[in-house]
Amino acid sequence: MSDQSTLTFITESLPAFTVGEPYDFDLEAVGGTPPYTFQLTQGALPDGIGLSPGGKISGTATQAGDVTAFVYLTDAAGSHLTQAFDCQVS
Repeated sequence: MSDQSTLTFITESLPAFTVGEPYDFDLEAVGGTPPYTFQLTQGALPDGIGLSPGGKISGTATQAGDVTAFVYLTDAAGSHLTQAFDCQVS
């Protein structure tokens, strides 16, 4: 038996954030063995924005600036990868 396919992020980038505007976005992945778990391992999301283990990025940005978030993706079989997401807040 083998995995359906290689574990991969479908989400390639995040839209721009605006201070004071609510934000709700789901990171998506394919391949491997669902369910998937998402975790912030390095860097940071914008102040006021959080990441759930299910891949939901939500909150309201509180400060302008640019940051980079490194998201660690794991599947049920233990496959994993990390992807960097640049986040711009205006």
